[in-house]
Amino acid sequence: MHGPAMFRSTSICLVLAALALSSLTATATAASKRGGAPPSLVQAYHAAEANLRLIPGDDIESDFRPVWTGVADLDGDGRAEVVYFYTSDYSGGSFAQRNVVAVMTALAENDPRGQEDRNSLSPVEAEDYAAIRRYGYADDAAEQIPGAIRAIRIQGDRVIVDFTVSAGATVCEWKSPNRHVCPPDGNYIWTLRWTPGKLTRIKK
Repeated sequence: MHGPAMFRSTSICLVLAALALSSLTATATAASKRGGAPPSLVQAYHAAEANLRLIPGDDIESDFRPVWTGVADLDGDGRAEVVYFYTSDYSGGSFAQRNVVAVMTALAENDPRGQEDRNSLSPVEAEDYAAIRRYGYADDAAEQIPGAIRAIRIQGDRVIVDFTVSAGATVCEWKSPNRHVCPPDGNYIWTLRWTPGKLTRIKK
């Protein structure tokens, strides 16, 4: 089960105050015989944070952060998935600002998604992967949302995303000559369905 979390925005900017805990308003699905207890919403949030540390930031886009987190068994196999939405700080460039709904799945034993490069000498990389293993989840699939998020909810095996598109928003696809190309202005509701390795938009 899952409850909605609402985000109000002007243009493409989300209100991010009190982000860490106030965005965790969904409820976890029941534990299963096979999968054990699902992660708490706080654990899910930290799992999302740990995965986002792997995205290299730069002077154009940085501070990748989860804004909304939920837990649900999307495929009915008794194992919980983590659904989260993340964004970033963005100063402008020839690519779309991240504005992503992602699904994480539980790590299997020796899952490569939780293993750093054995040849790496970076202590930061080792710490990042250790955090991923600690929380037990890693990214599996994602979908860019070309507008300002208004609400996200889960209904059964569907992720429902309500958002508003504004012309020229930085979260829209970048196309030449030097502009972000968005869908027509307005409010949209996308229904996304997750299957392992893929998050697909269901077109009505």
